[in-house]
Amino acid sequence: MRVSDDNERSTPTPATCEVASLALCGETASGRGKLKKRLKALSSLPALRPDAAARASAGEPLNCLSVIGRQSEHERKVKRMLVVANGAKVRSTKKGKDDVERVKREAKRAGVEVVLVETDAPGHAIDIVKNADLTSVDAVGVIGGDGTFRECVQGWIERGEDVSKGEATPVLAFPCGTGNNYARDLGVFTVEDAMEKVKRGKCRAMDAVEVVHGDDMTKKTISINVVTWGMARDAAETAEKMRWAGPLRYDFAGLWHIIQNKTNRGTLGVSREASGKMDENTEDYLMMFAQTTRCSGRAFTFAPLAQLDDGEFDVVVCAKNGPLHTKGLFDATKNGGAHVEDPAVAYVKAKRLSLKTETPERVGIDGEVTVSTPISLSTLPGAFVTFV
Repeated sequence: MRVSDDNERSTPTPATCEVASLALCGETASGRGKLKKRLKALSSLPALRPDAAARASAGEPLNCLSVIGRQSEHERKVKRMLVVANGAKVRSTKKGKDDVERVKREAKRAGVEVVLVETDAPGHAIDIVKNADLTSVDAVGVIGGDGTFRECVQGWIERGEDVSKGEATPVLAFPCGTGNNYARDLGVFTVEDAMEKVKRGKCRAMDAVEVVHGDDMTKKTISINVVTWGMARDAAETAEKMRWAGPLRYDFAGLWHIIQNKTNRGTLGVSREASGKMDENTEDYLMMFAQTTRCSGRAFTFAPLAQLDDGEFDVVVCAKNGPLHTKGLFDATKNGGAHVEDPAVAYVKAKRLSLKTETPERVGIDGEVTVSTPISLSTLPGAFVTFV
């Protein structure tokens, strides 16, 4: 994998990313013998098989940015910032209050005036940003996690403003949540890191994913992190109910659902084209991820080659091959994304995806929103702007 001088990652090369058929068969990566089931979905697209070196390179700060995204770069000087905070967390936790004070303190040091607005309920951040008068501010900051950031991005997209002119108001994530996966891809781990990006002033247009759902397929929800179905979504929901366990809740929830081995029969279609027919396949899948970020959950690297501005999202689909094999895949995700080398895993890039099930099943969006199948996903290239 070639990395450019300014840390922008180019398209993976055959030397580090095997291009293979996805009619998955043969032996597992650890040599456990023939797989009991074969995954035929996505067979028209090349599989990505990044080795350890390629995954490590992709994980370097800012390697989540593509070379093609450079054309959208522009400078933005920030003197005044609208800051949207997760109100429930601010009002009920010491950390929430401390996060707000830290942002105010760092903004003052940077010479940035803060206009603070707290959310009242889930979804409120969408309305705040959608209806805000942004003519008097230079940026929108978000105090919270990926869920709050997702809402603010959706609000900005629903404004219908033109990103291409280089005048769009940037939306910035302060990493004050649990996962902070979007900020992590940009090398932002603290509030101080985020304010350094603001002071630098370099902005880029970023992609988002539009999820269409509902009985009449008219509802639209924006994703900036991950859309999940199957065991991964079920485990994430269980983990939310186990916050008392701290970060280990993801491990506990994952093991519980591995033991359950629930059936996830669905019809999945993907395409690397913006329109036209999609190849579909019906299978009992283990789980599915569609991500714009490298990580989801507790920094689990499900999509190690994902880039925030390459005009596509990464799709990871796993065949079901028994609890022991699933446990091995789960452990591999925590080892820098080594699961993608397993032949039971299909890993591709796509512009569209569809998922249908015999009866409505739950689909998770960015760890907080739950919708039901059927769903249709489309990439929204250059949908909003953030600091890089």
